[in-house]
Amino acid sequence: MSQTPSETKPNGRAVAAMLAAMIGLLVLGIVHTGTQASSDFNTAVFNVGKAWIPNATGIGPYSGKETFMLIAWFGSWGLLYLSLRNRRVNLGIVTLIFMVGIAVATLLVYTPFIHFMLSK
Repeated sequence: MSQTPSETKPNGRAVAAMLAAMIGLLVLGIVHTGTQASSDFNTAVFNVGKAWIPNATGIGPYSGKETFMLIAWFGSWGLLYLSLRNRRVNLGIVTLIFMVGIAVATLLVYTPFIHFMLSK
């Protein structure tokens, strides 16, 4: 049986983009949870955002959270792209990992879940 071109074409570039987006959102959720748990960490994250975002005081520590998210997103995208760009990856497994990661990231920014988690 011969393979069609779509079965042999590398899809690693798309996989790298998907997983990088998930990693960026997970980092955003982790940093957000950390800022809720510690006022010192909250101040440190806010200072990171103030370092490069004009008028960051208006949005508070969200500026630093976005900074960490962007660094994780672009950094992981670059690394994943370099390692997966010419590979054929099973999209079923990647999609499952992506969906679980997005679900966890969503929970980590959902305020009632964070309060439940931190109250234990």
